[in-house]
Amino acid sequence: MSILLTCIGDIMNFTAGFFFYRCVCCFLRPRKNILLFLMQWIGLSAVSGMPIYPNDVANITIPLLLFIAINLLLFEGELIIKLAIAVLFYPIAATVSFLYMNVGTLVYFFFFPEDGGIGSDIMATATYSLVILFWYLFYRLLSPSLAKMRQVLDHRAWIMVTIISLASFTALFSCVYFTPRESYYIWPCLMACLITNIGCIRLSASYMADGIYADIERSNLRLQQNYYEELEKNQAQIRRLRHDLNNQLLVIGNLLDEGNDAEARRYFQQLSSYIQSGSRSFCKNGVVNAVLNAKYNLIQEEGISEFFHISIDNLLSIDDISLCTIFANTLDNAIEACCKLPRDKRSISVKARYSENGYFSYEIVNAKCNEVKLRKDRFLSDKEDGDFHGIGLASVKDIVQRYQGTMDVSFTDDEFKVVILIG
Repeated sequence: MSILLTCIGDIMNFTAGFFFYRCVCCFLRPRKNILLFLMQWIGLSAVSGMPIYPNDVANITIPLLLFIAINLLLFEGELIIKLAIAVLFYPIAATVSFLYMNVGTLVYFFFFPEDGGIGSDIMATATYSLVILFWYLFYRLLSPSLAKMRQVLDHRAWIMVTIISLASFTALFSCVYFTPRESYYIWPCLMACLITNIGCIRLSASYMADGIYADIERSNLRLQQNYYEELEKNQAQIRRLRHDLNNQLLVIGNLLDEGNDAEARRYFQQLSSYIQSGSRSFCKNGVVNAVLNAKYNLIQEEGISEFFHISIDNLLSIDDISLCTIFANTLDNAIEACCKLPRDKRSISVKARYSENGYFSYEIVNAKCNEVKLRKDRFLSDKEDGDFHGIGLASVKDIVQRYQGTMDVSFTDDEFKVVILIG
């Protein structure tokens, strides 16, 4: 009988561990391998199912170390997110385990003070279904919030989540390490830890994520405005060209009638370049292409020597808003820096490529003469309004971190370079 109960208990433990595993996968990408999957599942089942008793230093500390090791070695993702998950999820798992063991033991011996044998094992196995129910409901009800946090929260937001969760994390260990003789005294504190971390998830998804979404929407509206302004500018140019086209063709016809073929060819080439100037195609994405056209026209107006090499037609992994933000902000900074130079020294080089193996690479290099200043890892510009210092590159950096890429900024006395790689 005891062997059967042990087998049933193991199955239930792995069932609860599977839902705990699915919650972790909402944040971190598991490394793809059947053996690694089994290691992740078994390891997280051990973390969520470890019995924790009052003053149980070993059983509350070892699973935490195991949880951190599994996150670091068996999952992919940023280090700050892996640490945040440990601080956020472990108090929930440990609290559920402690309350299940402690409350269940006290309740059982209150009603059955004489029975400590097979009846205890049967009740422990039966009541463990409450732990499974908890993790099932936790996953089903909160997985949309968990997914929203993963998609939207940036580096600074994850740091804030970690700081908030540290309160319940510290309280949990203090309660278990120094549990009083009447252990039910700490039940309210542990329930507060549980509610705090669940509330942190809801808070992060509902308020922090929505705030970041609002920033993205504002960026989207600004990019849409740029797109429509560029579209209107192109349409006005086409209307002017149509109006003048008959006159232009008459001039070319007269030159040909007079036998001035060379002059007619030169005039035709000028007319052709004028037509093409308003309809350059950098890529197949209409919104991105409009933003690039707007910046390119500004570069031309400022007399900046340019080199554009854009090859991102098959790019699907980065959304349009993020892509436009990268191009628009870095180009704005480059144009601003170039405008401080004499016209004969102004230059910008832009290279963007999406490789077949799924990597997006971006490099922009511009000439400069102004001194580059840093304050708290933020690059300062020469804008009069200090509130906007370094916001452009900070926005780009947040996007790169959100896609788990790398961004390298380097500069010399006369050159500034930004290199981005997202895989």
